[in-house]
Amino acid sequence: MKRLLDLSSRMAVCDANYLRLRKLLPDFGLGQSRAVLLPAFASQRAGAAHRLLLCVTESFRYTSTVALTVELDEPAPAWFRSPRLQVRLYHDAGTAEVTGYQDKTQFKAVYVDDDLPRFNGDEKNQLNLFLADWLTLCLEGGLGEPLLPACLGPASAASFRDG
Repeated sequence: MKRLLDLSSRMAVCDANYLRLRKLLPDFGLGQSRAVLLPAFASQRAGAAHRLLLCVTESFRYTSTVALTVELDEPAPAWFRSPRLQVRLYHDAGTAEVTGYQDKTQFKAVYVDDDLPRFNGDEKNQLNLFLADWLTLCLEGGLGEPLLPACLGPASAASFRDG
């Protein structure tokens, strides 16, 4: 069965994600990074922190790539994998889309029944919505650490790529 694609709503999410990323990381120069302290959860151990790390891993005139990952101060269960996203920003179009999640790339915009149940029918849209939720959490409740030049940043671009 062929699934319909609502391109205007999907592009609206990507365009809004671009604006959110611009607020969190105004300069998309190679190596720029920023950590955002996430709000504490009731189950968190006292003094433990969760941070969302943003790092520019590629920077060109019209595009940039930003790696996003969560860093935990406390040990995580063996089954837990810290979320990692790779986001491509298109500066000329003012939009951003998730191009990688947990080391998987090349998500289709729409999956047909043959691809299910490996993927949801709108897997790519769900990843972009997940990014929107993450960035909104950072903007509304996160405590941003100051922006530092790439040479002084808390993590280098290589550590995000090796990740």
